[in-house]
Amino acid sequence: MGIPASQRLRKQSDFQQVRSLGHRNHCGPFVVQCEPGPEGSDSPPSLGVIASRRVGNAVRRNRGKRLVREVFRRNAGKLPPGSRCVVVLRSGFTHFDFAALEDQFRVACAKITKSASRQ
Repeated sequence: MGIPASQRLRKQSDFQQVRSLGHRNHCGPFVVQCEPGPEGSDSPPSLGVIASRRVGNAVRRNRGKRLVREVFRRNAGKLPPGSRCVVVLRSGFTHFDFAALEDQFRVACAKITKSASRQ
């Protein structure tokens, strides 16, 4: 399954734009930065994942990115349409199971949706 390429952030400029203009939510195992989409947009939300070497070796970083992509795939409908999100993994994500990661992401989605509705 996975996330289609059209829903992934790939360019460095896209990551930088979301990180500078988006709202930041600290969620324990990761930080979610989200830029709401334009009004009336019907495009699906996009995702970019950052896992630095502080997270761990390549195996741990790739596992974390896979987990975040799966959490996003399951909960993308909870984000505003057209929004672009960057998730920055923290080194402590391994202390959380999948259900806890998903709960943390849902809380972040609720905060993002709430802040997007205010604007």
